[in-house]
Amino acid sequence: MLSGDAMERRLQIAGILMLLGLLVEAFCLFWTRPIGFVLFLGIGGLMLALGVALYLLAVLSRQNPKV
Repeated sequence: MLSGDAMERRLQIAGILMLLGLLVEAFCLFWTRPIGFVLFLGIGGLMLALGVALYLLAVLSRQNPKV
């Protein structure tokens, strides 16, 4: 369940994307066919890259709280 403000939600989605990407890559390591490498790099790598990009976007677009 996603919670909190926009930054927390973006960080949670980024974490979920990175975790799914790692799970896809771990699953593809047991698959010794050429399509396993394509899935490893295509789907797993894309999910990891999107997760990292979303994380960086969330951190960089954070508004400074007024103290």
